[in-house]
Amino acid sequence: MEHPPGPPTPPPVVLTRDYGRDAVRAARRRGRLAQVRRGAYVVRPDGSPPWAQREHMALAACVAAAAELRCEYAFSHETAALIHGCWLSGMDGDTHVTQRTRPSCGRGGLRRHQGRLPTGDITVVNGLPVTTLGRTVEDCARTMPPHRALAVADSALRMLARPDRRDRAGSTARLEAARAELLERLDRRGGDRGVVRARAVIGWADGFAESAGESEMRWLAVANGLPRPISQMPVLTEKGEYFTDLGWRLAATGTDERWTVAMEYDGAGKYQGGPESLYAEKIREDAIRAVVHGFQRFVAADLRSPDRAFTRMVGVFPLGVRRALRPVPGLRSVPGAD
Repeated sequence: MEHPPGPPTPPPVVLTRDYGRDAVRAARRRGRLAQVRRGAYVVRPDGSPPWAQREHMALAACVAAAAELRCEYAFSHETAALIHGCWLSGMDGDTHVTQRTRPSCGRGGLRRHQGRLPTGDITVVNGLPVTTLGRTVEDCARTMPPHRALAVADSALRMLARPDRRDRAGSTARLEAARAELLERLDRRGGDRGVVRARAVIGWADGFAESAGESEMRWLAVANGLPRPISQMPVLTEKGEYFTDLGWRLAATGTDERWTVAMEYDGAGKYQGGPESLYAEKIREDAIRAVVHGFQRFVAADLRSPDRAFTRMVGVFPLGVRRALRPVPGLRSVPGAD
């Protein structure tokens, strides 16, 4: 089981104004520095996975922007989600800040938002002014594509409630209390743009999810009309109790039988343990398959073709469920809007 996400430590940034142009130019010629903003550089994160390099550069851009900005502001939207340590299914490449005053044009990848910014909506994380976790979820849920916003909301609920999959009752109570606070924030927004979508995202968020991939897989299921799944569903087998990333226990049409479906998301690091890890996972999967009616695995590449992935996903459900599909409008992404 993964622990709740947490704030990453921003890397130190080299500013030309502190070191001088000649020293910075020499370091750049040796290939050690990458530019994150005009006059701001960071040591290249060589050897890290691509996603870690992107986060490293984005965090460095925050540090550089903080050294440059002179108005009252807070990092916000997906940049705030990054600083808090929320899961991000991709980033738009901009550094987002919100300020009370009317912003001038953004420069060098700095996207300025003007909006209400109460003192209670601002905190400090690793020395950076940032919107609180609740405000961050609100902003992301209103403005980001639903499949990306759901990952932010899931991870935020996970941080706020710290659920334990072996304590469903207590964890669910904490999660619902945290969800109610997030929805209450939206009540104060009235008819603002994006509130309907944000309500759908927060309403379907689930702090039991343990990765952004699981969040996106659940989005694919519920946005297209499948019933709400059980995240980290316990499955009792002859080999012991296992937890599947997503699961459904449904009544089969016309019978008293319970139809059980399990699905797994395989992240890039799942099998890094080598042959022993692969063998253990085979034993686990065989045990689960023996007691469920349908089992499917997905990887990141599958989710990049959502229509094809959903066709495979829904194929293991009873016909009655497939006939009753009712997509959720607030969770659907408009083609071309990402």
